[in-house]
Amino acid sequence: MRSTLCITLILLIFLSCNKDVKDIIIEGVVKESNTGKVLSNIDVTVICWKYGDSPDQSYTEDETKTITTDIKGKYLVKFDKGAFVEVKISLDGYIEGYETKEIYQKKSLIDVILKQR
Repeated sequence: MRSTLCITLILLIFLSCNKDVKDIIIEGVVKESNTGKVLSNIDVTVICWKYGDSPDQSYTEDETKTITTDIKGKYLVKFDKGAFVEVKISLDGYIEGYETKEIYQKKSLIDVILKQR
């Protein structure tokens, strides 16, 4: 009996981990690595991967949005659902900034630090 309960619990945890989170918000700050200075008016590309109705728990769709940082170097983007995000920034004179994160809650913080070439 106890082993059946443990197996059932493990299966429930595994299956619950591979679901899209609804109404997600991804936000962060873009900074320069040497000075810590925020970088305003920078384009940030966020790719949000979704499971959708995948029977094999693989990502079935993605949505890409590009937003611009404000005067404080902050960005914010919303998606209707998602499970994994990529944040990319290309800026002349800097090595491409790239961060990824699995989504487990509605609001996620992803700061990006750009290094000069």
